[in-house]
Amino acid sequence: MTIRPESAPVRAASGMKISNASRGRPNPYGGAGIRAGSMPKGDRPIVLYPAYFDLGRTRDQGRRVAKRWAVESPTAQEVNAAAKALGLQPEIEEGKAFPSTPWRKEGRVLVRADYYKTSIVQKVAKRIKDSR
Repeated sequence: MTIRPESAPVRAASGMKISNASRGRPNPYGGAGIRAGSMPKGDRPIVLYPAYFDLGRTRDQGRRVAKRWAVESPTAQEVNAAAKALGLQPEIEEGKAFPSTPWRKEGRVLVRADYYKTSIVQKVAKRIKDSR
């Protein structure tokens, strides 16, 4: 029986490495160097809910923009118009609900862009604020 140093990786039955940093859970990527955010942008649509821009909501309730860029009771149509003005090729989906408030079917807007979601949300918020 050999004694391994504490820092040496151990292999699980599936062959995946188990490191001390993962606290015994196998690394699903097998240490292949895949980082979060290395996926190509534009594969999935970015979802924009009106709740992201609602002044009446707190950050905990789903607002994603600063109060100075938020508006009172935004609609999916406003979000769609702002995204269209920015050239994001939006698709509106009526009857969809923000996950934390499933009883409020406000709709949502899907956009495809090669930008981070945060920057898209901020640009759409500024466009909605300017249009009011």
